[in-house]
Amino acid sequence: MRYCLIMLTGIAALAAATAPAAAGSTSIGGAFTTERGPEDFGATTGSDWQLDVAHTFDNKVTLSGSAKYYDTAGTSDWKANLQFGIGYTYDIGKLSLTGTVGIGQHFIQSDDSTDFPYYYLMLAGSTPIDEKWTWNIFRLRYRNDFDTSNDYDTPEIATGVSYSFDPHNSMSVMIERDWSNGNPSYTGIEIGYRYRF
Repeated sequence: MRYCLIMLTGIAALAAATAPAAAGSTSIGGAFTTERGPEDFGATTGSDWQLDVAHTFDNKVTLSGSAKYYDTAGTSDWKANLQFGIGYTYDIGKLSLTGTVGIGQHFIQSDDSTDFPYYYLMLAGSTPIDEKWTWNIFRLRYRNDFDTSNDYDTPEIATGVSYSFDPHNSMSVMIERDWSNGNPSYTGIEIGYRYRF
């Protein structure tokens, strides 16, 4: 848990350092993902729910935090992640690239419960299709625990689209593929909503 406290301190320090460039925008989002079998899309392996908040400053630095709950199908086991990240967006013409680094805490409720901290790296690319639609070309994530004996080498790739109803409200649909320690763990369909202000 001390890694989460370190991250919170870092976020507070970064927020103070970027105060002159404040302003920007804040968004709150939620997402539901149905996890399908890695080899059998008709089989449900679990589902997860996520809530997140992010603030993007005028200098394109983003501070973010999220909480995610994982429910494993057919068992009473569950997992949860609490994480914090710092990112930056770089625009190349109509292509926006966003890189994020962060840390989190993984909580497990099962017969063999072991909570542990982890780190993650993420790179996402998107481009507008028109005034309403955006193609989220890719979202790449590498995630692992600080103590590799916990077997949390869990990369992910995803792609999808977003639709903006107005400047504040948008929805997205993503298809994602997740691995666990080199083996496919599931293919997910993620449906999200975001409010910006």
